[in-house]
Amino acid sequence: MGGDVHGGPRRAQRLRLAPTNRAATEARTFVRRALGSCPVSDGLIADVVLAASELVTNAVEHGDGGVVVELLVDDARMRLRVADEATSPPVLRGMDPLSARGRGLALIHAIASAWGHEVTDGGKWVWAEFDLRR
Repeated sequence: MGGDVHGGPRRAQRLRLAPTNRAATEARTFVRRALGSCPVSDGLIADVVLAASELVTNAVEHGDGGVVVELLVDDARMRLRVADEATSPPVLRGMDPLSARGRGLALIHAIASAWGHEVTDGGKWVWAEFDLRR
């Protein structure tokens, strides 16, 4: 399902997912495999895997249509992007310690170097960036 695209120092890998309850598991597996050959710390891999799980879960629960996971890596940073077909922006909420849900974007905010979203003609991308020099 996924594939490599090489162009200069940047490497991109992409995976298309059906919006099912297995999508987050498939995204975690995809990211672990994609980063397996990258010279990055286990802690950074764990953070990107967590971010993929949270962003895909949000896309399945709050988005529309299929889900696309994209991982872009260059010498300095890694960008994880998740697309769905809804144009509604992601909403960062405060973490309620009594709630079992609603912490995804707060976790992304805490572990990523930067995060945001881009609306497109076909929906939106929500992205999280990670500094490879940490």
